[in-house]
Amino acid sequence: MGKIKKWMNRATLKAQFVLSFHVILLYSLLATLLTWGIVISVNWFFMPGALNPANYYEKQIPDILQFVKKKEDALLSKDAKNQVESVIPLEGMDYQIMNKEGQIVYGSMSTSYTKSKRDFYSQVNTNIHSGKYIIKVYPLFDSKDEVNGAIALRYQLNMASANPNIKWIVALVTFLSLASPFLYFYLFAYLFGRRFSKKIERPFNELMTAAKNIQHNNLDFSLSVTQDAKELSQLLHAFEEMRKELKQSLAKQWQLEEDRKDMTAAIAHDLRTPLTIIHGHTEILIEGSKKDAERLNRYLHTIYTNTQRSIQLLNQLQEVSVIENPGFTVKREPIDIYTFVHEKADEFQLLCQKKEITFLSSISEADGPNQFYGDPQRISQVLDNVITNCIRYTPERGEIAWNTVIHHSEVIFEIHDTGPGFTLSNKEQLFKKFYREDASRTSGHGNLGLGLYIAHSIVKNHGGSITADNKETGGSLFKIVLPMGKK
Repeated sequence: MGKIKKWMNRATLKAQFVLSFHVILLYSLLATLLTWGIVISVNWFFMPGALNPANYYEKQIPDILQFVKKKEDALLSKDAKNQVESVIPLEGMDYQIMNKEGQIVYGSMSTSYTKSKRDFYSQVNTNIHSGKYIIKVYPLFDSKDEVNGAIALRYQLNMASANPNIKWIVALVTFLSLASPFLYFYLFAYLFGRRFSKKIERPFNELMTAAKNIQHNNLDFSLSVTQDAKELSQLLHAFEEMRKELKQSLAKQWQLEEDRKDMTAAIAHDLRTPLTIIHGHTEILIEGSKKDAERLNRYLHTIYTNTQRSIQLLNQLQEVSVIENPGFTVKREPIDIYTFVHEKADEFQLLCQKKEITFLSSISEADGPNQFYGDPQRISQVLDNVITNCIRYTPERGEIAWNTVIHHSEVIFEIHDTGPGFTLSNKEQLFKKFYREDASRTSGHGNLGLGLYIAHSIVKNHGGSITADNKETGGSLFKIVLPMGKK
C-alpha cells in the first residue's frame, strides 16, 4: 500500500483518475459480492425454509392438476368452488373456471383472457403471459373425453409473490441486492471524489492565497511543495520560482530607486558647496573686487579649486555609470609587478608629501612570478581610491605603509595607515555605493562615497577580493587580493 501511495503521489492527474475509476469498480464489485453473500448466507444458514422459492406456486400446479383430473367437468358447478379453493393456495395464486364458450363460471380472478370460443380452444394447454403474470389453462373433460371447460391458474415467478406474507421485506431486500452495485459505485465514487477533492484543494488554496498576497505587494511567503500530484507539484514549483524572480526583480527595482534617491541627494549635497563658493566669489568679483590684484588672484584660485572639485564629483558619477554597465569588462594585460609598484609608489609619495605623511612601500616574494595579468589602468585606479582614502584620514606627520606580497597564484596588496580606523559596526557598509562613514569630514574633499565602491567593483571584475579592517595597533588596514590571471 505504501508503494501504491507513493506512486499515486508521483503520478499524473490523468493516471490518478484512471486508477481511481478502476479502484471504485473493484471496491463496488467486492462490496456487491459481499452483500449478496450475506443475503444468501442469512437465507440458507440462519433462516432455512423461511422463504419460498420464486417458482413455489408453479410447483403446486401438479398437485392441483391431480385434483382437477379427478373432478374434470364437475368443477364447472359452482358447488365445487369450496373444493377447488381448498387445493389452490389463493394467497399467491388466482384461478377461474371457464365453460367451453370461454365464459367465466367462477374463480378468484375476474379478468377474462379468452374473448371468444376460438380463443378458448387455442389457449387450452398453453401458457399466457400477461404483464408480470403467467396464466396456464388446462382443459376439463366430460365423460366422453370431450373438452367441456377449462381451469386457468395465474401466478408470478418472483420471490415477493412467492412469499406474500413478507412480500414487502422480500421486495426491499431484492431491490437493494439488485441495486447494490449501483449504490456501492455511487458511494465509493462519492468517497473517492471527496478524498481527491481534498487532495487538490490544498494546493489550489495555497495558489489563491499566494495570488492575493502578490496582489497586495506581499512577496514574503513561500509555497510548500506538494506530493499530491505531479502536475500540482510542478505548478506550485513554477509559481514559487515566479515569486522568487518577482521578489528579486522588485527588490532590484527598489534598490535602484533607493540608489537613485541617494545619488540625487549626494549630488545635491556635494555640488552645492563648491557651486555656492564659486557663485559667491564670482559675485564679489563682478561687484568690483577685480581691481584688487591680490584678491582677484586669490578668488580665481578658489573658483578654480571648487571647479576641480565639481568636475571630480561628476567624474566619479560617470565612472560608476561605466562600471555598472552590463558590458563592462577589464583588460587582461601582462603587468610587471616591480615596475608597477615602484611607479605607483612614486606617485603616492608626492601626494603624501603635501600632508607631511610618511609613505613606505615594500614587496615580499614567495616563489611567485614577476608579472600578473590584469587591467593596469583599473588596478591603478583601485590603488588610487584606497590610498587617497588613507591620505584623507591620516593626520599630518602620520604614516601609510603599502606592502605587496607575491604568491605563485595571487598578488596581495596590504595598505595600512595611522588614521582613526573604521567603526567596526560599519565595516560591511564601506564598499557600498554612496556610503561615507562621516559625511561631515568628507563633504569638503569632493567625495561622494564612491571611491571604495568603484575599487570593490574593479577588483571583483578581476576575480579578486578587497577587505577593510582595523589594525590591532590602530589605523585602518586594506587588503586587496588579485589572481595572477591568464592572457
